[in-house]
Amino acid sequence: MAKTTPFDGFKLSFKEIWKFDKRLVFVLLADIIISAIMPFPYIIVSGLIVDSIVSGYELYLVIFYVTLLFGINFLLSAANTALGSIKEYLFIKFTNKLNLEINNKCLNMDFEGFNDSSFQDRIMLINQIAYGNNFFTAITTVFRTISQFITLIGIILIMTLLNIWLLFIAFVMILMQAVLHTIRLRHDREYNNKIINDQRKIDYVSRLAKNVRGKKDIVMFDMKDFILKKIKLFQEAILVFDRHRIKAGSIIEMVTFFLNITFQISAYILIGIRAFTGQISIGEFTMGIASLTNFMVTTSALTSSILDFDDGLFYIKRYKSFHKLRSKFNEVSTVSINDIDLYNIEIDFKNVSFRYPNSTNFVLKKINLTIKNKEKLAIVGFNGAGKTSLMLLLTRMYDPTEGAIYLNGINIKEIDYSDYQRIFSAVYQDFSLLAFSLLENIIGTDEAAQDEKDAIIELFARNDMGERLKKLYRGLDTPVTKELGAAGIDFSGGEMQKIAIIRALYKDSPVLILDEPTSALDPVAEYEIFQKFAKMSKDKLTIYISHRIYSTRFCDKIVVFDKGEIVEYGSFEELMASKGLYYDFFEKQAEHFK
Repeated sequence: MAKTTPFDGFKLSFKEIWKFDKRLVFVLLADIIISAIMPFPYIIVSGLIVDSIVSGYELYLVIFYVTLLFGINFLLSAANTALGSIKEYLFIKFTNKLNLEINNKCLNMDFEGFNDSSFQDRIMLINQIAYGNNFFTAITTVFRTISQFITLIGIILIMTLLNIWLLFIAFVMILMQAVLHTIRLRHDREYNNKIINDQRKIDYVSRLAKNVRGKKDIVMFDMKDFILKKIKLFQEAILVFDRHRIKAGSIIEMVTFFLNITFQISAYILIGIRAFTGQISIGEFTMGIASLTNFMVTTSALTSSILDFDDGLFYIKRYKSFHKLRSKFNEVSTVSINDIDLYNIEIDFKNVSFRYPNSTNFVLKKINLTIKNKEKLAIVGFNGAGKTSLMLLLTRMYDPTEGAIYLNGINIKEIDYSDYQRIFSAVYQDFSLLAFSLLENIIGTDEAAQDEKDAIIELFARNDMGERLKKLYRGLDTPVTKELGAAGIDFSGGEMQKIAIIRALYKDSPVLILDEPTSALDPVAEYEIFQKFAKMSKDKLTIYISHRIYSTRFCDKIVVFDKGEIVEYGSFEELMASKGLYYDFFEKQAEHFK
């Protein structure tokens, strides 16, 4: 990661803020002026009030000074409150903008990159930027630092006029506070890095406790105590770090408190001696004490602001690196979908081997397979034989570890990734539907022309969901599940799978994949769906993955996988005649179809 200087961080933050809303810069400039001068009316006028009282001036002069003090403070406070409200509103808007950018980055990551645990840890860290340490807070911190620095110079000048030694003590005080804040910041940063993984675990199990999706399983299998135990376990892991962080923080707090007390005593003595010997008036003594109080607050705030900006720089660098992460969507490709004959698709696996990231075991070994145009291909085998992994490679959710996959003689890595995804329409065994309307789930947007809606209604009818759709009060506008509102419908598992199939058919891609999407249906219902699906996709290359052998007999070719290798290939009749593994599968399941 390239080194980013504080100036680079400021320049980048200023650029982002200026692009976001130019008004904010002027709001911050006004805030500098108001915040910088706010302590001085009290420091100066309070001394004048005391001197007026001690000197026995007219009462009206005392009243005038008191009125002046409260008037100035009221105007400054009102302006400061107004500016604070504007900043708060703009901060919320900017947070929404960053959150949108982060979500956009996540959505534009390919599956392989997104599914990596290190990327998930990055998301945990990057969310802190969206809701805290970001460009907005960084630039606000810089402007606040300028304001505090101006205030501090004015206070030091007043204190120096009262006693020159206070300048030396103030310098030592500022230096010591900076050292202590640096130590505290380093500890906090180490803490945040160490707990990311455990925090992600806590977030996961906490969602399990609150999410309706897994509630039935939790109730059915009495997993309440188990999940609570997991939450406590992960919490205790973080508590180990918390204990160290709190202990280190307490020590720093005590040292800081000791330094503050030492400085206050020294300042009281130095200013008090001058007042006692008559070198300064009681009013000036009061000004000195007020300056001292504001000095303590301002120096602490100033050192915190400087180090906060350094902390913000830490997160800004990670935000930049997060957005620089490459995705298959970003690859420069030489082939677009316009260069491919979508009516004549042929796919070749050539010596393809694959192992998942961070694994040493190959789940696929030296796969050589040709899938011809408009062919109906079935893939069968034991669980873990590599069937789904093959489809994940075909759809480029992952890339082969060895070998290559070709589409019409073109290495699929050379084809634009977004265009490549348009070639396929898949229903995976772990498919998911969104908690939005049926229409939005199928068409991917909240707007559709009437002819598009008619096409969807026709697909519902052809997949035995026509009557079910007619009975829905809101039709295609019916939300799926009650997750986002009471108007939603909790469809059965079989109905959900049919909706997923309808979505795949509506996409109208030249290659269709059914990866055991009908597991919630009985064997007869699955066979009927496969038959209907075959008719509706007669002009497309279609791949079926199923444990139920009988459902695959209508396919042109059948591939049998075992332990990551192709052990049989041929038509249904050829495989039955060879009496190999496929024949054994069929015979063992035959009683279900007799």
